[in-house]
Amino acid sequence: MDIKERLSFFQEMVQCEYPLHLWHYSPEFELIETDCPAELMLPDIISMLGFSSLVLAHIESGNRMPLILDTEFGLLWIAGFEYQGFALQQIHIVGPAFTGSNSHLVLRKKLDSYQLTVKLRSKIVKQIESVPIIPSSVLLSYAIMFHCAITGERITADLISFTSHSTTSVPDDSPLLSGEHPGIWMAEQTFLSMIREGNPEYKKALAKSMTLSSGVKAEIGDSLRMSKNNLLVLLTLCSRAAIDGGLNPSIAYTLNDYYAGRIEECKTTADTTNLSREFLDDYVHRVRAAKETNAHSRQIQNICDYISLHIREPLSISLLSERLGYTEYYFSHKFKEVTGESVNAYIRRKKIEEAKLLLSGTRMSIQDISDELSFGSRSFFFSSFQKETGMSPTAYRGEHCKG
Repeated sequence: MDIKERLSFFQEMVQCEYPLHLWHYSPEFELIETDCPAELMLPDIISMLGFSSLVLAHIESGNRMPLILDTEFGLLWIAGFEYQGFALQQIHIVGPAFTGSNSHLVLRKKLDSYQLTVKLRSKIVKQIESVPIIPSSVLLSYAIMFHCAITGERITADLISFTSHSTTSVPDDSPLLSGEHPGIWMAEQTFLSMIREGNPEYKKALAKSMTLSSGVKAEIGDSLRMSKNNLLVLLTLCSRAAIDGGLNPSIAYTLNDYYAGRIEECKTTADTTNLSREFLDDYVHRVRAAKETNAHSRQIQNICDYISLHIREPLSISLLSERLGYTEYYFSHKFKEVTGESVNAYIRRKKIEEAKLLLSGTRMSIQDISDELSFGSRSFFFSSFQKETGMSPTAYRGEHCKG
């Protein structure tokens, strides 16, 4: 089958459940044809929302994946892109659809904020009453199938972008709205496990859970409010998973508060989708960094223990870095990052601490103590001790000798 036949078959399957229509545009976003009946055409609202600029911006970014066009009142279209090599041939759009049961009422209320004539407003209201309400998880599946019908390529949900005029960034996750939960627990556990691991592949697990459920099963009508509620739940789960993964609780809770505030500022489900991508990436990045720091901390602590056990032996950056399999530069950098002081400064401090014990608790000569602690020379021992304690070894022994 060619693209036209595949799109026809796709539409036939979709219309078994929902009356969605197809639009075909030129690369310059000029309408070529549509199967939408004239009485149901929505050219006025599409023009008013300025979707053409969003689609063209998506194309200019080099992104060939499907784009879901969103509005602050839950009215959505799916845009797909037909290429031949590097040349864009056509832009295909399917829709429109709503994602909330009271979206018709919300849209009517929103229309009041536009300067519309009574005739135009009445026309638009009549048109939108025929728009189907589709769960977001189903709409996401349609976007995947739509792309396959156009390109023959199979993709995952995390590659789909959302956009609206309230935000021009391109997210690649779907909003969480109401729906069923078959098998969601296992998918959710896999997703949260990846957050705990700081695994950047978490998007695939999230996409799978989104195809199983659209979020909390509570019908409150307002699709944006539902999306926000679901995102708040996701945020809370992720912050707790991040703590389990090693992120400092104080940081995790502070981030939770920060992003919760930003969730409430969202104007569309595209905003919530963009924000979900942002905070998930943020948490995963921080967990990865915390794990690396913790791993380095354990290794550096082992080296510190080694230094304490071998404090009377010659110690060097070369010797210690070799024990960890690090380069000298990397080891020195990580050691200071974890302990707050250089390797040589740490060794010197520990040797001086040992020297204090020998000066105050034994009758060993200063030269013998210098030799015992591998300072190399008496003069180096004196200068190091003076620098660390503010007094000479002789003065220290005079004040602290125990007999």
